[in-house]
Amino acid sequence: MKKSAAFDAWLAAVEMEKSGVIATLLQTNPTQGKLNSEGLFISKDHSFVGSLGDAYLEEQVIQLAKQKLAEKNPSSETRIFQLLNKQEVAIFIDVFVPQPNILIFGAGHDAIPVANFIAASGFRTTIVDQRPLYNTEERFPNTERIIARAADFKEKVIIGDNTYVIVMNHHLERDQEALTFALNTKAPYIGVLGPRSRRDRIINKIKASGAAVTESQMSRLYNPIGLDIGARTPEEIAISIAAEIIAIKNGYPGGFLKDSEFIHHASTVRGENG
Repeated sequence: MKKSAAFDAWLAAVEMEKSGVIATLLQTNPTQGKLNSEGLFISKDHSFVGSLGDAYLEEQVIQLAKQKLAEKNPSSETRIFQLLNKQEVAIFIDVFVPQPNILIFGAGHDAIPVANFIAASGFRTTIVDQRPLYNTEERFPNTERIIARAADFKEKVIIGDNTYVIVMNHHLERDQEALTFALNTKAPYIGVLGPRSRRDRIINKIKASGAAVTESQMSRLYNPIGLDIGARTPEEIAISIAAEIIAIKNGYPGGFLKDSEFIHHASTVRGENG
């Protein structure tokens, strides 16, 4: 690809792990004129850099880019567009969405299999715990580790709209602090280990502290955490949690594939499960 402002913006987005789309003109009919295109980059906040050489074409591409950036698992593709003069052009729509980060509050023993399964699944995995003797590379290989107390969260812990959060400190006060922090972020998933009664105690404590807990925040809260597979051991529970996060990330409800006509086909699964 010829280097351009659009391509530079694309590279910067990839380097900073920010979602974006770059549209590249592949071909035009030489008998119908040539577009002066340098490529067009569209960021997740819908700002754009560059040009495809035709305002009508750019409007169509930007709309498609917005659609893809709103999807859970967008794919890159070549799409044929038609200009106002009926000329058809091929545009390669390349979508970049950074791999989700799974952030685990709590470095207890049962967090080890959770981190192991999640990291092995290809997710960036971060452990947050104030105890340096627990939150170590030896216990949590292939992860990033942040030593932080609640007072340090704003400075040290970054939670974006692509961060899935698990709260499993096994300590009521620390879980309350972690949940209070997570609820006020854009995290699409906040899983809290433990029974619903314990979650309700934590929520009530948060409200008693003067903080509001909205319906929107509660809609992102998952408790009890994990898919219902009858998990008993720490490893089985870890699989249950990892499976729930993967299902939510991919827009699936979770469930059995038995007698499904298609395998891992979201629309079919949704349809069969209502």
